[in-house]
Amino acid sequence: MRILGLDIGSKRIGVAVSDEKEIISIPVEVFNNDGKANKNLKRLINKYSIKKIAVGLPYTLKGEIGSQAKNIMAMAESLLNDLEIEVDYVDERYTTKIPLKISNRRPADTEIDKFSASIILSDYLKRRNRKIEDIK
Repeated sequence: MRILGLDIGSKRIGVAVSDEKEIISIPVEVFNNDGKANKNLKRLINKYSIKKIAVGLPYTLKGEIGSQAKNIMAMAESLLNDLEIEVDYVDERYTTKIPLKISNRRPADTEIDKFSASIILSDYLKRRNRKIEDIK
């Protein structure tokens, strides 16, 4: 099963997809968060046979859901409301800063969004796989 990772912003949405074994997160693309966003998501869901979506949430430094996280949840619900796919939310604190730190140049905003989505999905996959290992 493949999982889609989303970094939803007010202007753009960064997208990553997992491999079939749910181990690797691959940055895919960035598209505008506009009237075509739902259509773009449906295209990717069909292309990769997505069964689950992990959406990054900007929790507060205290680990709580603040106003920005609530805004992202509302955007996600609006974008995904007609899709019958399970959605999980993932703490995305610092995911935008990581691509900046590992690059020796200032990446384009779209590159940051795409790699942030990949980091969000990677974190989600690691946590999910740890839980599966704990059950065994």
